[in-house]
Amino acid sequence: MRREDDRRQVPFLQRLPGPDRAALLKLGTGHRLQVTQPVLRLGSPGTEVVLLEAGYVKVASTDPEAHYVILDIGGPGELYGEAAVISGRPRMADVVALSALSLRRIDADSFRLYLRTHPAAMYELLRQLADRLSAAQQQRTHTRTPDTITRVARRLVYLVDICATETATGWRLDAPLSQDELAAFIPLGRTAFATTLERLREMGVISTRRRALSVLDLERLHCLAHM
Repeated sequence: MRREDDRRQVPFLQRLPGPDRAALLKLGTGHRLQVTQPVLRLGSPGTEVVLLEAGYVKVASTDPEAHYVILDIGGPGELYGEAAVISGRPRMADVVALSALSLRRIDADSFRLYLRTHPAAMYELLRQLADRLSAAQQQRTHTRTPDTITRVARRLVYLVDICATETATGWRLDAPLSQDELAAFIPLGRTAFATTLERLREMGVISTRRRALSVLDLERLHCLAHM
């Protein structure tokens, strides 16, 4: 069972007051994308934001050694592209469909006007930017942890927090991530990651199958994450 002091992250759309949420959903145009299709591209100008209505995405880039890294995972209710719209700078990462997607594309001018007329939404957007900055800094610190079990456990706890559903046997990750994608999300080499997953399976903490992972013992996973 999940510990009482754990608080699941709430997507941007669900953070908004009802009237602000309704106003945002009236903006832009609806689109559908398939697996692997780009949502936003690294280096492109901030001409729009994207609001996810259904499905999951990965936010990806390359590190200074040119290794492919998955920076974050997002699902329904999350907003992307706001940093480029506000700053006027090119986008800093790719956003790519992990599953079939339903989303809304909202042009930059309409979104900026929306923020000016909905201060509660502006506040929640600032909170989101601060949360993402904090998470990025925390992850940079965690990658220095030498123990692979601890590193993997911390990232799996995060995934449970943002994209998992409780089942009769534990928590099932809803984002369909391959083993290579999970390794890039840690980040960790594929061989080291596969060995660590096997250890977690032997400990009864997780179960896995193709593009699916379930956490069977969340309390134990939390303990491993804080070793």
